[in-house]
Amino acid sequence: MTFFRIELLSVGRHYTTVNRPIRIVQFILLLVVVAALKVSAQGTAFNYQGRLNDAGSPANGTYDFRFAIYDAVTNGNSDAFPITNSAVAVSSGQFGVTLDFGAGVFTGNNYWLDIGVHTNGGTNFTTLFPRQPIRPVPYAIFANSASNLSGTLPATQITGTLPSAQISGTYSGAVNFVNNTNTFSGTFTGNGAAVTNLNATQLTTGTVADARLSGNVALLNASQTFTGNNNFNGGNNFASRANNFTGSFFGNGLVGWVVITNTAVTALADTGYLLTSSQFTTVTLPSGTNLFVGDIVRVSGAGAGGWRLQPNTNQFCVGTFSSYQNSLWNPASVVGAKWLSLASSSAGNRMYAAGGSGVFNSTDYGHTWNGPFSALAGSWNSVATSADGKTVIAGVPSKAVQLSTDAGATWLTIGSLLASNAIAVACSYGADKAIVANKTGLVYTNNPSGVWVSIGASAATCVAFSGNGNNYAAGNTSGKVVSLLGGSATLTNKAVTAIVISADGTQLAACVNPGGIYTSANGGVSWSVSAAPWTSWNCLAASADGSRLIAGVTNGLLYASANLGATWSALANTTNSAWSSLASSADGSALVAGVNSSAGGIYYFSPATQSTTSTNGFLTGSRGSAVELQYLGNNQFMPVSAVGTLWAN
Repeated sequence: MTFFRIELLSVGRHYTTVNRPIRIVQFILLLVVVAALKVSAQGTAFNYQGRLNDAGSPANGTYDFRFAIYDAVTNGNSDAFPITNSAVAVSSGQFGVTLDFGAGVFTGNNYWLDIGVHTNGGTNFTTLFPRQPIRPVPYAIFANSASNLSGTLPATQITGTLPSAQISGTYSGAVNFVNNTNTFSGTFTGNGAAVTNLNATQLTTGTVADARLSGNVALLNASQTFTGNNNFNGGNNFASRANNFTGSFFGNGLVGWVVITNTAVTALADTGYLLTSSQFTTVTLPSGTNLFVGDIVRVSGAGAGGWRLQPNTNQFCVGTFSSYQNSLWNPASVVGAKWLSLASSSAGNRMYAAGGSGVFNSTDYGHTWNGPFSALAGSWNSVATSADGKTVIAGVPSKAVQLSTDAGATWLTIGSLLASNAIAVACSYGADKAIVANKTGLVYTNNPSGVWVSIGASAATCVAFSGNGNNYAAGNTSGKVVSLLGGSATLTNKAVTAIVISADGTQLAACVNPGGIYTSANGGVSWSVSAAPWTSWNCLAASADGSRLIAGVTNGLLYASANLGATWSALANTTNSAWSSLASSADGSALVAGVNSSAGGIYYFSPATQSTTSTNGFLTGSRGSAVELQYLGNNQFMPVSAVGTLWAN
């Protein structure tokens, strides 16, 4: 009878098989698993080394071995197909085999190795008992890849940097990066539901839901309230007729208003200017480089000083305007001669004339005249009236100053010896303040029926009082002008023959014979010579704002300016006459002129309308007038609406 004996040396353990009734063979097997292979290069095979004794002596020759894996020391289940290693060379009892049961076998459970053996070419493997337990060394196969890791790997066991190729896949669990210095490069996908403290400056694509936006952010299809200053540079279409706007809008026909308190402004396209200054204000039109066809400029003259539209280089206005240039001067129906002084109410409907035949009146804008007043028969050389034309003051060197408060129906004497010998008179709009020049000096009073007080100026030839009563002025034979606001100023060494002052007392004009016409825009503080020609000026009249001026030349023509004396035009339809007196309504539209000669007369004027294409393009207006100009291209502007009378030189 044959007996097998097998010894398996595995991790220091020695096993002895049972006896088999075939042949006495003693096996001693040494199991060695080489586990020092690199994990990245190792497969599922491992080496098995042993020592085989036959009949108590080391075996020599070839043998067949069969190996199987079981989950129990006896019986149990085989967890892999058996492996047969045939013709294994055994020398001096030593042999080695390679076993490969494939992936997925060594998963951490306990296993036993079942071994069978017979001589090469023999039959019927002899199974050895007991089965040999698989010790930890073969389980290195289980650590072949991180996917076989079972349980939790402590973070303290990981050192160094993991290759980026090994960090991939899907992390379905929660990953918490708590270090604020973490940085990421690449693309992250997902719904971002748990993202907090995200820097919005890093959002470069996609759409943010309305619910995530601040209440101050405008929404495309929602009602908006804009409380700040907003600038929409693109093309905006407000298609709903329910749109409601409060405030000023500028651009493309939307004209907002800007309040101007000073006396000069350069206009912008699609802008309106509300002029509130009490002085004459100049509005310069926008340059052509800043204009588009259809652009609008609006001017509203709310201030007492009146206004002028100043064109830019080569610009002009086209349209129909009032002008002195082509106006007709018609002889009035009057009996008398040598007219020395004229006065007009603000409306121009009531007018008064003083001359060699007495004081006359007109109630139809100077077309027909009645008189003389019976109480004022004889020669009178000065007359003034209130704004309503009902209070009248008249003077003459040989008599006391006369006053009427009922449009000349009754008269009374005022003043004292100082007020006699009057050569010129003027009063405020309410006639509560007046000024009189006589042969010995200049006098004034706060009440024409009170006491006159001399201001000491001598050789006065002409006087004027502002409508509001805050300024007066007088000129004398030596070219000096004295005003309440401006003090004394010398214009020239020639006689000042006439002086006028605006209703607010700021705009003054004075003419000299022989010489020019001077203007002041600051109440008489400073003066400048206007563009009027150098000639024998004898009389002067102005609108209430001082912007429109009419001046007469002794034995010459009448001249007119609609822009505070900046430019003048000779009125060619007048005749060369001894023009000695002028009067104007507040708006400058009703004028009368008197001639000082034995065959003289009074002429009235009606402003003509004209279409102007002049390169200077001046347009002027008085308080209460307004204009809307539209740009037509080619440096042309045209009024599309207007209030009041527009004047052009």
